[in-house]
Amino acid sequence: MKNAFLSGLALISPLLVSCAAGDDESDSAEIQVTTPIDPAAAETGPLADMQGQWVSDNNSADTILVEGSSFQTLRNGELQGEVSIIFVDSCKTRVPDMGGKAFVLRGKEKQTCYLLYSVSEEKLSYIDGTRGRTSRFTRKE
Repeated sequence: MKNAFLSGLALISPLLVSCAAGDDESDSAEIQVTTPIDPAAAETGPLADMQGQWVSDNNSADTILVEGSSFQTLRNGELQGEVSIIFVDSCKTRVPDMGGKAFVLRGKEKQTCYLLYSVSEEKLSYIDGTRGRTSRFTRKE
């Protein structure tokens, strides 16, 4: 059991380092997207898998809604914020890549990079590239 845990940790460690490594130098460098986000991008890849409404596993009052490239945060059903979700090749370089496993929420004051840890029909989890905190959600029916 201990070996399986360490093996899993070894697999994800380089991804976390990638997220954290670019954070210091790219805090002030925002992603520059000169063309509008293609709405069809939400039909394939990780963004397509994230579509829908998700309830936080930590606090049922907190939900997120992903529609197209829009990422909305809600508390008790009231909109708290809406930004664009941009998938990138890595948190270090932050080059837009709709097939990437990292994403930035463009429009927030500080553009934190997140690593998409897993997404399925029922569950979503991603890791904050700055703090290493994992956010977990369950799809709302």
